[in-house]
Amino acid sequence: MKYIVKLITLSILSLSLFSCSGTINSVDGKGEGVGHVYIVSEAIAKRLMMAAMKSQFNPSDIKVLVAPKLGFSSKVQYGIDKDTVELVALKANGVNREGNNVSGYVFSAEHHGTAPAAGSPTIGRLLAHVVKDAEALGSTAKFSQLIN
Repeated sequence: MKYIVKLITLSILSLSLFSCSGTINSVDGKGEGVGHVYIVSEAIAKRLMMAAMKSQFNPSDIKVLVAPKLGFSSKVQYGIDKDTVELVALKANGVNREGNNVSGYVFSAEHHGTAPAAGSPTIGRLLAHVVKDAEALGSTAKFSQLIN
């Protein structure tokens, strides 16, 4: 009986250690574009995210997220382990250089699964790509709050 309890405990601990998740975004200082709201339309935000996703994944493997999420997902594999990666745009308010309130988007990338060694670097590259394109394309404002 003790052997079975030890085996179950070890199995649960192993699953906990190998199942991982992480999130970075363009607001909180953990990713690129810290503190910026990108003043782009929803259609442009989608195009920017799709371009970033295509830079990392086969287009046939990219899935559109279900509303209310605005974004895309795909899977990354490292050996037998897999991570689901999502890139999303979140509606946000910001304050532009003139002090006016403006609306736009912030970007967030997350991964979850059993391949954090593959998922973590992938979300970093995705966020860097989408932020670089958003900064080149649209104007930015200082982040003030997310819009629900």
